[in-house]
Amino acid sequence: MYELEVRVTKVMGVCTADPPMKPGDSFFVCNGDIRIPEGGYVCMWALQSLLPLLPAKERRIDEAQDEDWLWRVHHMQCPDPEGRVIWKIQRSTMDGSQIGGSETACSSDLGRMEGPPAHSGDLRSLRVGVEAVRGTCTSGMQPGDFFELHSGRLYIPAGRHFCLYALAAALPMLPAKQRALADGDWMKSADRVICPDPAGNVILRIEAL
Repeated sequence: MYELEVRVTKVMGVCTADPPMKPGDSFFVCNGDIRIPEGGYVCMWALQSLLPLLPAKERRIDEAQDEDWLWRVHHMQCPDPEGRVIWKIQRSTMDGSQIGGSETACSSDLGRMEGPPAHSGDLRSLRVGVEAVRGTCTSGMQPGDFFELHSGRLYIPAGRHFCLYALAAALPMLPAKQRALADGDWMKSADRVICPDPAGNVILRIEAL
């Protein structure tokens, strides 16, 4: 497997994240986990488009280059047509050696999580944490692990990780959970999600901050 650095290389419009994503912003993927450098964040909208590519890009491709399109996929743009934030997915080997000049930070201490900006508009800030592990989590998730969502910005404590598999299960609910919901809406009382891995049975709880 490879370690991945996912970095903003250019912005070809106006990023509507607050504060906006800018060239040089990055996160790392290590053995199925996402890690964000100290003080950093990832736009949730962009992350949802990136997620399907990351597990495949972590792995060796045995097919010939004329038989597999993934060889040539190194860039992805944010879904926002006004922002057009361009991300590059760069591989590094698991021992930290570089491929194409990229450095890996997966094995290093990325420091502590800085507090997010105090102003998040009218949207609720959320914390999504591991409430229980009712099986054997292959990612090593433990009760108390968490990420936070402030406006459209997703934060993970630096030096910590969060399983991509579990993250993908929670993401579709989060935009609605940030907003006021009408009485009778089923999502108003839905505050728990289970990881898709049936061996792990990791229970995530979504709570407003």
